[in-house]
Amino acid sequence: MKATIVLIADNDAENYGRKLMLEAHRYGRLGFEMARLPQHVSLKQPFEIPSLENMEIFFDGFAKELCPFDIEFVDIDIFPSNVLGGVESGCMSLRVKETSQLVDAQKRLNEELYKIFGPCPAEHDNDYVFHMTFAIGGADYESYQRAYDELIKSDHKQTFRFSKLGLLYYDDDNITPGTYFCYKVCDINTSS
Repeated sequence: MKATIVLIADNDAENYGRKLMLEAHRYGRLGFEMARLPQHVSLKQPFEIPSLENMEIFFDGFAKELCPFDIEFVDIDIFPSNVLGGVESGCMSLRVKETSQLVDAQKRLNEELYKIFGPCPAEHDNDYVFHMTFAIGGADYESYQRAYDELIKSDHKQTFRFSKLGLLYYDDDNITPGTYFCYKVCDINTSS
């Protein structure tokens, strides 16, 4: 089993991501695979966990250490993806401006995970680009390119407040569609 810890979009950012999901679908018939999860910005990609119960205790404590902060979207990116079992598909996301607050939250998460669980390696630990995915799988890459070519015509620079943390749970280590969900959401400490 695997987990990841993410910053959950507040209502305005959630609605913006869902709007882009629908627009991308209208342009490329991409489907709504990303609707399985709330819109989010990952602090770490999925990593193996010893038990969900221990991860939940860790998660609750970590949520108390963070303060809400703004996340700025700067552009749309498109990448190849094989999320549908090896079928060449696509992924579209809003690229997030890397800020010291965001980098610090990610660094603190990795340090705290290491203290409690030891090494917790995940894909892209050393080259992660912060983003909020709004479309993945559901169509071939050419359909993604068509949707991207339309969406990129608009300015997507927006700033939203993120004040919730999410614990995503993956029952299947291969992260097969239908085997993962957002298990828990906590408010980030607002008393600081």
